[in-house]
Amino acid sequence: MKREFLEGLDLGEGAKLPKSAIDAIMAENGRDIEAKNNQITTLTTERDGLKEQLTTANDTIKSYKDMDIEGVKAKADEWESKYNTDTQTLKDQLAAAEYGFAVKEATAALKFSSESARKAFVADLTAKKLPIQEGKLLGLEDFTKTYQETDPNAFLPENDDKTPIATKGGSGGGPATGSDALRAAFGLTTKKE
Repeated sequence: MKREFLEGLDLGEGAKLPKSAIDAIMAENGRDIEAKNNQITTLTTERDGLKEQLTTANDTIKSYKDMDIEGVKAKADEWESKYNTDTQTLKDQLAAAEYGFAVKEATAALKFSSESARKAFVADLTAKKLPIQEGKLLGLEDFTKTYQETDPNAFLPENDDKTPIATKGGSGGGPATGSDALRAAFGLTTKKE
């Protein structure tokens, strides 16, 4: 879904969606897309791991044809060990990917004072290895609260959105230059051009 589509959508009698509604729709759509991308990444990782295991198993089975019985037993034990190791590695990769997705989603709404503050928070959160339940990090609120207490400068204040304040200037009401402002402050007359 594109923002331009929503901005151009006519609700009748020339009424348009407000920016806040468009932002909310786009944020929800982004979460849906991110969830699907995470699912695709997880399934692709799992598929690739299983393909690799299958190829290795087939190659190993082909090599058994010319072996003696004792050699086959030894290779079977070796293969079982390798399979268990590879399966655990794949499970660890999937768990790490799931945890990474949960961390990314959990930190999306937090407002940090800088990108380096965000990276430090994510690194500390990842190292903490909070348990995951239904894709959510358990204990995130406590972790974030403790982090805010130990490093309050890592986060922007609740009401600070870093929006610049524009001031309206005028040509007739005030001094035109910095030196004119200084002159006026000391009660001197300003230069006329």
